[in-house]
Amino acid sequence: MAVEQQARAIHFVRLKLRLTRNGMRGQGWRIVMFVLGMVIGLWAAVGGFALFTGAGVAGGDAGLVMVTFAGAGLTLAWLLMPLLFFGVDETIDPARFALLPVSRRTLLRGMLAAACVSVPALATALALLGLVLGAAVRDGAAAAAVALVGAVLALLTCVVGSRALTSAFASMLRSRRVRDLAAILIAVLASSVAPLQLAVSSLIAHSDLGRAIQIAGVLAWTPLAAPYAAYVDVADGRWAVALARLAIAAASVAALTLWWWGTLESAMIGVVSGSRSTSRAGRPVGVVAGLFPAVLRVLRPGRFSGLVAREWRYWWRDPRRRASLFSLTIAGVVLPVALRAGSGSGHGGAPLPVAVAFSAVLAAMLLANQFGTDGSAYALHLLIGVPGRVELRARACALALLMAPILVLVTVVVAVLTGAHSQLLAALGIVVAGLGVAAGASALLSVLVPYSFPESTNPFAVSGGTAGLRGLLAVAGSIAAAALLVPLLVFAVLTHGPAAGLAVLAAGVMWGGAGLLSGTYIAGDILDRRGPEILAAVTPRR
Repeated sequence: MAVEQQARAIHFVRLKLRLTRNGMRGQGWRIVMFVLGMVIGLWAAVGGFALFTGAGVAGGDAGLVMVTFAGAGLTLAWLLMPLLFFGVDETIDPARFALLPVSRRTLLRGMLAAACVSVPALATALALLGLVLGAAVRDGAAAAAVALVGAVLALLTCVVGSRALTSAFASMLRSRRVRDLAAILIAVLASSVAPLQLAVSSLIAHSDLGRAIQIAGVLAWTPLAAPYAAYVDVADGRWAVALARLAIAAASVAALTLWWWGTLESAMIGVVSGSRSTSRAGRPVGVVAGLFPAVLRVLRPGRFSGLVAREWRYWWRDPRRRASLFSLTIAGVVLPVALRAGSGSGHGGAPLPVAVAFSAVLAAMLLANQFGTDGSAYALHLLIGVPGRVELRARACALALLMAPILVLVTVVVAVLTGAHSQLLAALGIVVAGLGVAAGASALLSVLVPYSFPESTNPFAVSGGTAGLRGLLAVAGSIAAAALLVPLLVFAVLTHGPAAGLAVLAAGVMWGGAGLLSGTYIAGDILDRRGPEILAAVTPRR
């Protein structure tokens, strides 16, 4: 039976490799992205291998601090990056097995095996071999054996945890009745990064090894770092403690697997039930008004306002868009708090305009692949001849109406809590400028490098070869938008007083408006000329 299950897992691995290879035929950009992802993965693997090896060779308290912080950071990256940027590779789509006699256990094992055959998983495995080498060099074969078991459990925690988390949130985000609960859960999850980041920054700034050892001791008893720290106890002769840490890691893997098991069918195979639209009986104008959300009924019905209303509804109702909206909204809330942390206690923090600039840029980068979320539905816009500039500006307007109030509220709250009242007007100017410039950059990216999402009910799913593209697009677009903001940021940081704040606010409105109009002007012209090619690029390949 075990041999049969192993053979089935191998079939899933072969299927993924074959689908990945076939998906690259005639797709030169996918080959380039795959090779680039391998290069980046190898670079990260070598760096991680050196770090874990150095931690093992160092030993003692210094080694414990290095390995626990590095391990916790690696695990959190696996858990959070799919939610925020990269998504999960769904080359092996479970929906394709819905009508086949494949049990859920076989499907789960096969998907786990296929997930381990990926650039991130292989890079992580190579980096974790540094644990084994460092333990063997310093403490011998026994410590190396424990480090090897810990490395395997750590890799399983990362892979299974990321899959279980995205699967669970996919199920919740599909239902509008529980989207608020999902938003809270994502907020708690994303906010867990801030304390770790603040602790590391504080420890580096103050070189407080004693405090670092205390934090490392706590992390070593959590699933985030327990498998990484087990071999340290073997070196000190604490076998019972080492086995307890491995038991924590094994129990975590088992719990995550059960969680994934329980949500796999509903999150990835289940379908979204359609919602029934209602309209008020009466005059025809009432019917038209009923198509608009209540907050947008002040707009005059027309082509532009209709597109804005459509995008507004899609951001709330489409699971993929809602997942991205919630994830990056929480990141936009956490970032200013993290960057401004310490300003109230005299340790210094980033100026308020700088702290909120990243949030504004990240918010607008949701539009970097705005046609990919439509897929083949974008064909309707081509058939009725929607002008490219109207299309892009309406989409940007809908997102701005959703994100601007949140960003303004966060800016005001952070300014009040950290005593940066004098920088509030300048920060609001940077928010407006960041949204406009990043939306213009996103419009260009969306027409120059469009790509498709798989036909899956999992909102975090991406096709094989596009996970790296999705992340790189977000990074490249954010860097470009941030570079365009540098002159205004310098002016905002170097000037003080109410008059200067008003000047930055006015300049931010003009700066953002110019960035949005120029970006959508150029991108709209490209969209008018390359509409069919963009439709072909964002249509999922069957």
